[in-house]
Amino acid sequence: MARYGVYIVAGFLIISELHYDIGSLVTGLGLTSVVIALAAQDLVGSLLSGMAIASDKPFVIGDFVKIGSYEGTVTEIKFRCTRIRTVDDTIVTIQNSTITNSEVVNYTSMTKRRHDIALNLPLETKSEVLEKMAVKLKVILEEEDDVIDNSVRVYFDNIGSSGMKMKIYLYTPIVNYDNFLEFKTRINLVIIESLEMENIKISYPGENVYLLEK
Repeated sequence: MARYGVYIVAGFLIISELHYDIGSLVTGLGLTSVVIALAAQDLVGSLLSGMAIASDKPFVIGDFVKIGSYEGTVTEIKFRCTRIRTVDDTIVTIQNSTITNSEVVNYTSMTKRRHDIALNLPLETKSEVLEKMAVKLKVILEEEDDVIDNSVRVYFDNIGSSGMKMKIYLYTPIVNYDNFLEFKTRINLVIIESLEMENIKISYPGENVYLLEK
C-alpha cells in the first residue's frame, strides 16, 4: 500500500511539473468514478441478489413459478439474471434484483391445489331446491377420485340482482398444472350434469326491455 501511495504521489508530481492543472484532473477523475459507480450499481445489485437466490433457494431449475406477472418453468439461474419459459413457450429474462424485490410463488412445492366454482342460479329457484342441490353436490364431489376427503365445501353465498350465488370449493392432491386442468374439467362437468338432472339452468345477467306502441 505504501509503495502504491508513493507511485500515486510521484505521478501527481510529474503531472504538476508538466504544468497540468491537477485540480481539474482530480475533479475529472471524481466525476468519472461517480459515473462508473452509477453504471455498475444495477450490475452489483443483480450479482448480490443472485448470491441471495443461490443461498435461499426459493426455486431451482425445473420449478414452475410465478414472479411478478410472469409464470413459467425456471430454465436457467445465473448470478445476474434468471430465465423462465412461460406457458406460451417464450423465454423471459428477469434481473435477480427484480426477483428479490418481488413476490415469488413456487407452485412446484405445493402439496395440494384448491378448485373454486361459483354458480349463479335463477332467482326463481326455490329454497328447498337450493338446499337439496347443496347436499347433493357435496356428496357427489366427495365421491370423486382425486378429491381430498372432507375438503368439499358447498354453501349458499349471496342473493344478487341476477341470481342466487352458490360457492363450491375443494382440494385435490394433483399439483401438476396440466393434470389439474383436466381435473377441473371433470369436476365442472359433474356439476353441470347434476344441475341438468334437477332441471336447473345457470343464470346470467340480463334485463327486460318493454316497448310501448302507440
